[in-house]
This record gives sequence, C-alpha cells and structure tokens, in this order.
Amino acid sequence: MTIRLYDLCGRDTSRRFSPYCWRIKKALDHKKLAYETIAVPFTAIAGIEGNDAKTVPMLCDGDRSITDSFAIAEYLDEAYPQTPKLIDGAQARAMSRFVEAWTYSALHPGIVRMVAKDIHDILDAENQAYFRKSREKSLKTTLEQLHADRDRHRQGFQTNLLALDLMLRRQPFIGGATPNFADFIVYGSLKWPAACSDYDVLPQKPRILDWYAHLDT
Repeated sequence: MTIRLYDLCGRDTSRRFSPYCWRIKKALDHKKLAYETIAVPFTAIAGIEGNDAKTVPMLCDGDRSITDSFAIAEYLDEAYPQTPKLIDGAQARAMSRFVEAWTYSALHPGIVRMVAKDIHDILDAENQAYFRKSREKSLKTTLEQLHADRDRHRQGFQTNLLALDLMLRRQPFIGGATPNFADFIVYGSLKWPAACSDYDVLPQKPRILDWYAHLDT
C-alpha cells in the first residue's frame, strides 16, 4: 500500500506551503519511498482519516497514522531501515532536535510576519476567516500591518541565517557530506515562504543559495 501524506493546501490545491509537510516530502524523497500527497485545507485537518488531528503532516502507512514531523522521520527510519537514514544515531538525533528548536525560535517568527498576509490571500473564504482570526489573535496585530512591516522583519530574519552561512563554509550540508533530516528541517522552513508568496526572503549569500538549490530539486 502506498504511503499517504496529508499536505496543507491553499484554495488552489496544488499550492502546498506547510514547512512541516515539506520536511517530510524531502525525507520521503531522500529514502526513495513511493508516496501520494493528499491536499487538505486548515479547516479540514480535524477530520483526516477519522482522527482528531490538529496539525499536518499526517503520514498514513498501512494501519499506522503518525503526526508530528520529527516522529514521522523516526518512524520512517524504523520502518524502512534498508533505505538511507534520516537520523543516523543519537548524535544526529540530538543535532536535529537542536536544529528543530533553532528553526522554530529563530526563523519561524520572522517568516510568519513576512508572509502571513500572502498565506491568507491564497486560501478560500472559509479558511481565510479561520486564518485571520487565529493569526491576528496570536500575533496581536492585523495581517495588513504585518504586510506593511515585512521589509523590517526580513532584515532580522536574514541576520538569523548567519549561523547557516558560516557553517556552510566548512561543509556542504548541515548533516556533513550529505544531507540528513536536520537539512530538511531548515529547507522546509525556507520553502514555506517560497511556496505561498512571491516575496523573496532568502539572503543573497551564495553558500545558502547553493545549499537551498541543491535541496530544491
């Protein structure tokens, strides 16, 4: 049975923009596993496969359903040990957990402030209402004000990518000579704005751009 991956979409169901779903799509490609994606908007997540899910991705493999991108990566390594590892051992797991925390705390706040209005604009009317209400409440401002301020947020966001640029001086990937799940975590976060907006958030740093282009194939 083909692996099924529930993937967040916009009004146009081919528009997929969840950073967490992009992590898992790269992970499945890395392991060369066949899978199908199933588009789901924000307001339909709770009904996936009869589960009371609150977020995607959700990966369904036979009778197993797993949410949370890190748990999915660990499951894929356990269930398909003959394929390339995503998290090869305790040290790689610890590194990936750090990268996950850094991405969530240092990158995501800037990204959402740059593209929240763009995400809203690619949703249908029902999901626009849900997204506006929930995001304006959590961000304590309007989507329009965030949009007006996004050049300022981009400056701070790009500064936070300095650590990635410095690391890439010495190795081609976060995982070393080849990418691992830590790379896919950061890639997913940077693919997020590219998938929902025409606003370019990446710094013009050749090492970062080359790293991103390699993963974006």
